[in-house]
Amino acid sequence: MPSFDPPGFLKDFNSQQADAWSDWISQQLDEAKAGRPDLFDFDAPRLRFFNASLMAPAADAVEKDITWTAFPRLVSIDAATDEERWRTADSSRDAQDEYCEWSVARRADGRINSVTFTCEGPEYWEFLAATNFQKVLDLYQEFVDPAVETKDLRLTGGRYNARNKWNNSTSRGAMHLIQPNNTLGAEIELAAGASNARASGGTLLTNDQDLIRCGQYGQPERHSDPTIGGGVNALARANADITLANPVGIYFAGLNTSGWTTPDGSDASLYWKVARGTAAKPVRMVYAVPDGKGFTVSDIAINGNPIRFGGQIADAISMKLTGLAMNIGQSNHPPLAGCKRDAATPTTVSTSTMDVATTLNITRQSTR
Repeated sequence: MPSFDPPGFLKDFNSQQADAWSDWISQQLDEAKAGRPDLFDFDAPRLRFFNASLMAPAADAVEKDITWTAFPRLVSIDAATDEERWRTADSSRDAQDEYCEWSVARRADGRINSVTFTCEGPEYWEFLAATNFQKVLDLYQEFVDPAVETKDLRLTGGRYNARNKWNNSTSRGAMHLIQPNNTLGAEIELAAGASNARASGGTLLTNDQDLIRCGQYGQPERHSDPTIGGGVNALARANADITLANPVGIYFAGLNTSGWTTPDGSDASLYWKVARGTAAKPVRMVYAVPDGKGFTVSDIAINGNPIRFGGQIADAISMKLTGLAMNIGQSNHPPLAGCKRDAATPTTVSTSTMDVATTLNITRQSTR
């Protein structure tokens, strides 16, 4: 593959910017492949992880979507009731740590007009601001509010302020991710860190929690991190070479509206629309009832409960990243021995190759 496309196949870049973005993604993949065994005793080079711009996908290359729930599990763990967790998640973008953040637009009476969800990484916006600030302003005015001004988006000194007043709350707008853990870099590191098979006491680790606690490549209590790690590691245990499919990014996988009811009996899924990205790779979604329908989002009920919080919708959203596996059954590297780097002879563990297409439910897809 000669280059990496922008997340969601977005068209915000000119050709020079697109090339520079591709170079940055390539660099991140190379750094992730190397790991940091010089700093961390649980780490090692990620020999199965590869950069698709340097190593062309083989004939057996297949893609696998890895999905998780958008609602923050850390909030759920600490909440005593559904209302408490919905209210907490709606109170701060920093609570929304599953690579999905949202902002709720309400009418004067408190009813919800729309909820905007984003999974666009901050690195994309930092890059765009450094190369075409006018484009950043144009996009904010188009997708957040026409009243956005250049000065609103800059720090003292002129640099882009990712947590500007139009992108730092759950009520004024959400242009891109700002929660510290919600980054493209974190996604790449998660995928690479999980690409080494691991063994403890001569037994191959297969449980998502065992893997993430051993490999220390993410937060065990989130929905996303252990799920991503477990999905990638399943490919590693199939002795496959692994990378992230083009375009590298986090995407919305879908909205499950079973149990939702609308005042006029219409299908509740009709009000879930792609705002940025493609249908297969959406990076911005809006849930809103069109003008003229005679009701609002708050008049829709989920399992009998009227929608009063964006978090109720987040409960039904699934997120995804897409891994790419190739040379299945041929990428033979011994599992790392234990949860610390071991300079002794590699552990010998039985790692029989599985039927990946069946066991992991992988389907052949194009990259677009």
